[in-house]
Amino acid sequence: MASENRTRIQQNDLLLHEAVIKNEPDAVREALQRPTDVNCRNNYGRAPIHWAASRGNVEIINLLIESKCDIEAADKFGMRPLLMAAWHGHLEAVKTLVGAGACLAATNKKQNDLLQCACSRGSLDVAEYAISLGAKVQTSDAAGDAPLALASRAGHTSLVELLLQRGSYIDAVNKVGRTALHVACEGGHSSTAAFLISKGASKEARDNSGRTPLHLAAVHRHTELVRVLLEAECHVDAVDNNGVTALQMACAQGCRGIAEHLLAFGANVHMQNNVGSSALHAACAADATDIVELLLAHGADPALTDQWSQSPVSVAGGAAESPPEGFRRAARGSFSAILDLLTATANLEIPHQEQSDGSLSPRADDKSRGHSPAPSEGVEHDSER
Repeated sequence: MASENRTRIQQNDLLLHEAVIKNEPDAVREALQRPTDVNCRNNYGRAPIHWAASRGNVEIINLLIESKCDIEAADKFGMRPLLMAAWHGHLEAVKTLVGAGACLAATNKKQNDLLQCACSRGSLDVAEYAISLGAKVQTSDAAGDAPLALASRAGHTSLVELLLQRGSYIDAVNKVGRTALHVACEGGHSSTAAFLISKGASKEARDNSGRTPLHLAAVHRHTELVRVLLEAECHVDAVDNNGVTALQMACAQGCRGIAEHLLAFGANVHMQNNVGSSALHAACAADATDIVELLLAHGADPALTDQWSQSPVSVAGGAAESPPEGFRRAARGSFSAILDLLTATANLEIPHQEQSDGSLSPRADDKSRGHSPAPSEGVEHDSER
């Protein structure tokens, strides 16, 4: 008998969840009149009040509050009903929960509070309300991001403007050393980045890897944003901790449009990173024939060698033999095209070794040197988030 009652209650709990999820107040009333647990949870730890808050249904929220639901219930992500309402931008739901006594200092497992949840999702009215209740604009979450960084990362320019008006520090950094401008560039938000620059954000700020906003725009392949930064007179040849320039990053990823912008603004094609690789090395390793041609037209030296005495031709040969993960495909036909471009530009002595299939490879003495570096060495992909 007890087992049957328990099963019946569980079925009623499910009906309550479904009624709230479907936004049906009458069905919620009916479900609450049956034996049911108003705080019943699903696999994500969410109770009916979470669903009501996420949908912004004030009528259902009030029904659940009248039935003595736990308005401080936290799901598996630490999200309470108040934070859910803010995350989804439901101002009236936020006000209803605040009026019912919801904790204003509550945070989720990422330490995002009411204001930070609103900023992450671009809810201007909820953010204004949170600030009116005393939310601090400089508070950082677990990653070190303040509300300004969260709004910038998502490209919410109107929120960025509000936060700056309310005293946010424009060049505050998170735990990986990135400013609001960095994260706006990481996300490819040109208008937000331009607005931050217009308000005095540092264009040359460096994160923990030594990367500037231009580096991040280039490595994430945001062509229009690169142009915006260059027109704002950022340093085109800035190097990160590995000595890598934005041009080298663009070439390594085969981004001709970005490479063209950088070269048009005076990027130095001869610069070498900490292991001696140039933009031409990177383009050859990426099998980017069109960029190789572009660099040669801008005076790139095809005879320039890295610290292992490898020329761009040697690197291109290595890419043709065994393409490294993260680069574009390196087909034999493209390698031949690159080889033709390079040899037409300069008289190069190209060492060859015979392969098992009878073809020739320009990497004869790599193994004799005891080192066979990846073509991308020193040109790292962005890994910090």
